[in-house]
Amino acid sequence: MNNDTGGDHPMPGTRMRRLFDENLSMIETMTRIETRRLGRMPRGTHLGQDDGNPVTDLLPDRYLDRYDREFLYRMLGSTIRLRARLADPKTDHAAHSVIEEILISRAVRLIADDDNEEGSGLEAWLEDWLGDLDVDRLYDPAADEATLASDPATGSGDMRFDHWFEDQYWADETDGGE
Repeated sequence: MNNDTGGDHPMPGTRMRRLFDENLSMIETMTRIETRRLGRMPRGTHLGQDDGNPVTDLLPDRYLDRYDREFLYRMLGSTIRLRARLADPKTDHAAHSVIEEILISRAVRLIADDDNEEGSGLEAWLEDWLGDLDVDRLYDPAADEATLASDPATGSGDMRFDHWFEDQYWADETDGGE
């Protein structure tokens, strides 16, 4: 990963950049393990049935019963593609989907959660990179009603669970067309 992660928004410090990449790698590894584990269980088994699972700590609680093997398999693919894109200085580093925003924000927040790190600079950098951090609404129980009542054609895109893996409207803007 280069110092240009986030496009025109360089990540603060080489150490932070390394920690960010390590966190994405850790998320990929955890997702691989859980995908394999759920593949050995009866169809329909989901992460919400397993207290203390490290992958569920990364994802919004409101959809715990939807995080099944198929979801994790798709999340793994998104993580692999995101890491490859971020490692290439010539490609677009914008998040293309809600799941990519979640992965990026969780990787940065894992750094900020470390007692030895200064989180405010990372939060500002993350907001500069991703924009308004609308994925934070997914983690706020009070935002459930607003999310359910919102019109996905306005605001910052469709944050509904069924659309997490779709390229969002902002992905078209980075390609030069809409």
